[in-house]
This record gives sequence, structure tokens and C-alpha cells, in this order.
Amino acid sequence: MIPICILFMSFGAMGRFVFAYCRTLLLIYAKVELSPKTLEVAGSSGETCEASEFHRVLGLARLASYPRDDVAEIRAVTAYYRVMGIAGRLLAPVSPAAVKWTRRELSRCTHFAAVTLDRRLTPILY
Repeated sequence: MIPICILFMSFGAMGRFVFAYCRTLLLIYAKVELSPKTLEVAGSSGETCEASEFHRVLGLARLASYPRDDVAEIRAVTAYYRVMGIAGRLLAPVSPAAVKWTRRELSRCTHFAAVTLDRRLTPILY
């Protein structure tokens, strides 16, 4: 019984660490401005990224795969995007404030993908 409790607590601690790691990544990448050329390539209409564009922008970043040092970050943010999407759908009938928060997090994930695309396109475009 005690080993099972330790296992669950370990998974909980690991989950909290991954959540904090992803939030930190998103907050750091949110400070980065996107170049106009990247916005043009991504097909974004404004300076903000829509939450629903995440997979398309990330696909473009994978096509322009110049640096490979961000694979772990991409995987972590992709998993975070999926969890936030599920949380948003589950919380929609319960709390409108939670839905706004998950939408904001999903938009940050899309901005992360756009910054990743920008980093990968910079050596190619300039």
C-alpha cells in the first residue's frame, strides 16, 4: 500500500513540475516579438496568434527544421496544449473564467509555435 502511495505522489510531483516548466517556457516565449515575415509565413492576420492555429504553425516550424535544440520544448508544449484543450472542454459548462484562462494558455502555446517558426526561419530568410 505504501509503495502505491509513493508512486502516486511521485506522479503528482512530476506532473506539477512539468506544468510549471511549460508555464515558464510559455511566459518566456511570450516576451519575444514575432517578425513581420514570420507572421506572413504563418498566415496570421494580426500580432496575436489564435489558439486554433497551433498545429498548423507547429507543422510549418517542423517543415523549416533548421535548429534541432528545441525538440524537448516542443514536445512539452504540445502535451501542455492537449491538456489545456481537454481542460477547457471539461470546464466549459462549469466556469466561464476557467475557459478564458485555458483559451489564453492555448494562445500562448500558439505564440510559442510561432516563435519556434521564427527561430527556424531566421537563418533561411536573412
